[in-house]
Amino acid sequence: MKTLPIFALLAIAGLSGCDRGPNVRSICEQQPALCNDLNTAGWCRHNRANIIHARHQFEMTGDASHRFDELVELEGYVDCMNNVSQMVGKTSGGALEQERSHYFLKGLAALEALQQATQKDPHPSLSLYHWTRFNDDMALNRFLEAEAQGELEGVRLKRLAGLFFSERDPAKAKRYLLEVVEANPMAARVDSELLMQLGYVLNSLKQSESAFLFTYLGQQGEHRAPPEALAEHLGLPAQKAPALVERADALAKQMGQGKLPRQRFNL
Repeated sequence: MKTLPIFALLAIAGLSGCDRGPNVRSICEQQPALCNDLNTAGWCRHNRANIIHARHQFEMTGDASHRFDELVELEGYVDCMNNVSQMVGKTSGGALEQERSHYFLKGLAALEALQQATQKDPHPSLSLYHWTRFNDDMALNRFLEAEAQGELEGVRLKRLAGLFFSERDPAKAKRYLLEVVEANPMAARVDSELLMQLGYVLNSLKQSESAFLFTYLGQQGEHRAPPEALAEHLGLPAQKAPALVERADALAKQMGQGKLPRQRFNL
């Protein structure tokens, strides 16, 4: 089974959460069917809330991309509830243990049912999901056809495409990922995974100086490599590092102002 990195899928799914509408309590009061199969004891609450919001958004809009959100969040919820169900209480086999197991199984059933229901859905994000999870070649063909027809619209799908094409077609991956950055430079500035992925793609294209800029910005705090070491890793002379850091800082400033001047930074 091929899988895109789960952190990337989760980050992408989270991109749809800008306008989530009513809170979870309100949704569950008005549409209990969206919540009844999920626990109410506070376990795995982040995934639970995201599942409910995804279901609500799909009910309101009919947009199949929210099914993608729900699938990804259900995966996280099932993993979380599996851990919860294995917690050992003072009384083995008691009501609490049974409740944990019950909601783990309910979550697993919901995930499997949604996977089955979306197996042939033509939406590109769902097609890519089924290929990455089940090596479904028909789903892959649907995704590639949608991409060839220029049907990958919105930040979520472009980011998925950027991840998908990172190995197959780095030039295409670069185009999609830069479009993601351009859509919201301020958000991209603090999105380490996106910056590192773009740095990786640029390095694959032998655009080492551009790769340095995004990789440098994507590194986190104490895990940041010395600039000279990063330059050498990318095949650049170590003495270029100070100038590249200065350019990276200038790029970060521009992104912080909501800009991505491609020509200035040779992108």
